[in-house]
Amino acid sequence: MTFRRWITAFLASLLLAAAALGGFNMIVDPFGVFGDKVLGWHSYNMVNNPRVAKIGYLDQYHDRYDSYIIGGSKSSSISPELLNDYYGNGASFYSMLMYGGDFNDYEKTLYYLIDEYKPKNIVLHMSLQEISHFNETPTDFKQSLHAKVSGESKFKFYWDYLKLNPTYGYSKLEGYAQRSVDPFQYSQFIPETGVYNKIKRDAEPVDNLETYMTANAAAFAPFGKLDAVALDKNVESLKRMKAYTEEHGATFRLITGATADQELLSYDMEALKTYWTKIAEVTDFWDFSGYSGVSGDPRYFYDTMHYRNTLGAMMLGYIFEDPDVYVPANFGHYTTKDNVRERAEEAFTRPPSLNGQSVAIPILIYHHIDDDPYEPNSLITSPAKFRSDMEAVKAAGYNTVLIQDLIDYVDGKKTLPDNPVAITFDDGYLSNYEYAYPVLKELGMNATISIIGWSVGRNEHRIPGKQFYPHFTWEQAREMQESGVIDIQNHSFDLHESTPDDPSVRSGVLQMEGESNGAYSEAFAKDVSYLASLIEEEIPNHEVNIFTYPFGYYSHLSEQILMDKGYRSTLSTTPGISVIRQGDKRSLFALKRINGGPEVASEALVKLLETK
Repeated sequence: MTFRRWITAFLASLLLAAAALGGFNMIVDPFGVFGDKVLGWHSYNMVNNPRVAKIGYLDQYHDRYDSYIIGGSKSSSISPELLNDYYGNGASFYSMLMYGGDFNDYEKTLYYLIDEYKPKNIVLHMSLQEISHFNETPTDFKQSLHAKVSGESKFKFYWDYLKLNPTYGYSKLEGYAQRSVDPFQYSQFIPETGVYNKIKRDAEPVDNLETYMTANAAAFAPFGKLDAVALDKNVESLKRMKAYTEEHGATFRLITGATADQELLSYDMEALKTYWTKIAEVTDFWDFSGYSGVSGDPRYFYDTMHYRNTLGAMMLGYIFEDPDVYVPANFGHYTTKDNVRERAEEAFTRPPSLNGQSVAIPILIYHHIDDDPYEPNSLITSPAKFRSDMEAVKAAGYNTVLIQDLIDYVDGKKTLPDNPVAITFDDGYLSNYEYAYPVLKELGMNATISIIGWSVGRNEHRIPGKQFYPHFTWEQAREMQESGVIDIQNHSFDLHESTPDDPSVRSGVLQMEGESNGAYSEAFAKDVSYLASLIEEEIPNHEVNIFTYPFGYYSHLSEQILMDKGYRSTLSTTPGISVIRQGDKRSLFALKRINGGPEVASEALVKLLETK
């Protein structure tokens, strides 16, 4: 073979290889640049780079949508479906969320959407971390904008994706073949709405804070300091986006995303106050950032930087005044230039440090005291056994405290004695007055009794023939409260029922199936408030701020409702010993307790108190 033929063959081989590579990348299309016409796996493409893949998707399907949400990854928790319902008039929203987005990305995306798709509504979602960057140079294919959006050379853009490293395509093919094994692994986006697929994360149990944090501790690591280098550029960009949107006849709404206390440690508070003041000069906005009624509760967040879909639903419920949505107190604010200074001061003033002391507090739980019950069970303790328990606890060097004393300790108002222990009674049985109260008084001990409202003073059940133990009267409750030995608190007026086989009856305070958060919160709060008012009417100058859950059933929502109602502590029936921390009000909620029933000998019961 002559040299000329060899060169020709070599060049032909190179061209063939280049054509093969280009054809492979166009067909497999791991970023959705060419519309992914063969595999049609848009969710995978969006995982690789939502900035690029969503433009490829919308170029085919934009006629399905007439409204857009623009923002970073946090904006995924703003539901397009909910916005469709709230906006009405046939609105159809699509989420343009992008990884690590900044105002430069949002602005260019907004121009493209308005110029090409002529939307009716724009919702801009702003996070705090955008204050630290503007128009950063992308480091790889997973961060770049589509050339149609960025205004860069389309020829170079498509050429770069044609000669893309084939490992991107191989990975997509490999994932495509494995989808039947774990379809979620390769489909973290819902292409039809543009949001993250959070089915697995939203199914996580969040009711128990301790359990949730044990499972997700690594997700809430500190994020590091973020300087306000892009503050003024962001404000100018916001001004341009709002003007451009309204000039083209579309509505413009700005929402600031919820923030966790852990994230807020990354920012200079004075810079954020300045930021808010300048933003409010541009536009009124719906404001959920900063320290709030939810920022200190990690159960509202997936990690340090991302809030949950449930919180996004609460944000929209607040904006659109939806009665079916429960919105926590001190969460949400409509910020304007007239109120921004006061608002910014409230949102961005760092609360006192939570680096206070802590103490492990064992809490004993009793119910009925009786020598001759209808049928022995773990909730009935004989008078002799109760006295034996109290004498053993006292002899072991334990000092009883009220739950109110724990509240005062957390607030820094009171110190606790050495070896503190709390004694609690549930339901308000007459036997508490006849047997327990005299023993506690004699031994110099005290206890908290949580009463069921409807049963106070009754000797028979309201349902004829149903088993019932007598309950003490209001007069007896006043006597015990005034003695200082007993503190009377709330166990619900009429939520102490549990019929698992009948979904029409509420199990304790839990939400019923199909019951909206708004309807549930109204029913629960009404019951709790009614009994509190009765107690405070019957026992003057007495504060009801502790709630004991019937059967120990509780949820994250029930905890939030009680906190919003001003309750300072709740008691569960979860076995164990709780740790309360000075300055940490949430450490007083869902406190664990140890059952002082008949099956545990007094000596063994004392040993349980030592498990710290």
